[in-house]
Amino acid sequence: MTRRFARTSFASLAFAAALALGSAAAWAEQLPAQLKSSVSLEGDVIRLGDLWENIGGKADTPLANAPQPGKRITLETRWLAAVAQSYGIDWRPANAFERTVVERVGQTVDHRVIETELREALRLEGAPANASIEIANRAGLQVVVPGNVAATVGIRDVIYDQRMNRFTAVVEVPAGAANATRVKVGGSVFASARIPVLAHPMARGDTITEADIQWVDVREEVLRRDIVTNIRQMIGQEPRYQLRAGAPVRTVELQKPVVVAKNTTVTMIVKTRFMSLTAQGRAVEDGSTGDVIRVTNIHSKQTVDARVDGPGQVSVTPGGMRALAN
Repeated sequence: MTRRFARTSFASLAFAAALALGSAAAWAEQLPAQLKSSVSLEGDVIRLGDLWENIGGKADTPLANAPQPGKRITLETRWLAAVAQSYGIDWRPANAFERTVVERVGQTVDHRVIETELREALRLEGAPANASIEIANRAGLQVVVPGNVAATVGIRDVIYDQRMNRFTAVVEVPAGAANATRVKVGGSVFASARIPVLAHPMARGDTITEADIQWVDVREEVLRRDIVTNIRQMIGQEPRYQLRAGAPVRTVELQKPVVVAKNTTVTMIVKTRFMSLTAQGRAVEDGSTGDVIRVTNIHSKQTVDARVDGPGQVSVTPGGMRALAN
């Protein structure tokens, strides 16, 4: 008797639950449809349920193509009212300004990734291994793909004219996909060289270290004899004036760090086997360690040549001893 009651009770509960769920669904369908003011889609189709809530089984009905990835469209009041009437949706616009903005989620492919793949594809077609490329209308090259796909880059249909150093190709994302986004590109190929440049602006008085340097690829045709190509030509030097980041540096734009500045007071020293004389002088010009500069004896007003030994100190040759003695 007890077992029969238990089975009966369970069946009754299950029936009641099903009835309640059915009633809830029916109640939900009886609610008035509500228009969504904005929609973000990942797929390529707009469905009725993307635009309205509380429309029951009609929600999965395809309506129109979604915008292109990264783009948006605005669905105006009259169009929405016509769709609602056509599909039997219980919705009427409250005013003439109700609308829905539909946006397709997209991701923009990094142009640096595209250029890297292009260089490799062109190398396989005979372009120099150290070639740099210049894409025509690079500012307009923007490949946007759906946000839910892998943004792998493929290069196909490459045509490389070695005589004219020109190329055309098709960029494909995702690579190899049947529904990939494809963009045709073209441009020029140049032999390039890698040179050291400043990673950030630097001015006179700043000593350049390895941490201040980065490497960039430039066309070989723009390299002149005075362009710095060896990092050792920069480390330990200082700019003669303000230099900007990322630009080729000329040798004449660098100098050894100034340790004696023009018009500063220095100690003038003359040493021989038998004696050492010192005097106070004033530097007539800037000087780095090892440079020979002109220095005026503050007392005698005579000017002699002296080698810069370090900050505030210069050595006068024995021939200049008379200037110190006076």
